[in-house]
Amino acid sequence: MSVPDLSQVDWAKVISLSFTVVPVVYRYRGVLAKITDVLAEAIGFSALVGGLYVYTQTLPEIPTAALQFKSDPSLSGAEHIQTLDLLYFCAISLMVLGGLLTVSGLLGRFQASVRDRLRAASQPKRR
Repeated sequence: MSVPDLSQVDWAKVISLSFTVVPVVYRYRGVLAKITDVLAEAIGFSALVGGLYVYTQTLPEIPTAALQFKSDPSLSGAEHIQTLDLLYFCAISLMVLGGLLTVSGLLGRFQASVRDRLRAASQPKRR
């Protein structure tokens, strides 16, 4: 494993880029947080639906493959059952991950809306 040569990095560009990017991120951190929450919801929901699809396709095949393996205990049958088991547990893991991401995104958006309402209620009304 080689160590990168940091003497070749143009540190002036790195510093000027950081002075450009950091204020923009700081200024738009509220919008970026909302975008992150929406993306978490979308990705989580997609993972949840994908896991559910794989689960519904895998679950009915497991008993049939087990019955076939009992009647003919061959190596290919064992590999098929092992693949089905792996797909089954991966589908469950994908559904759990998708559910957690979706809930995380929803909680983030809910927290932001409550924070905005409290901020608006604490400011005096102008007439």
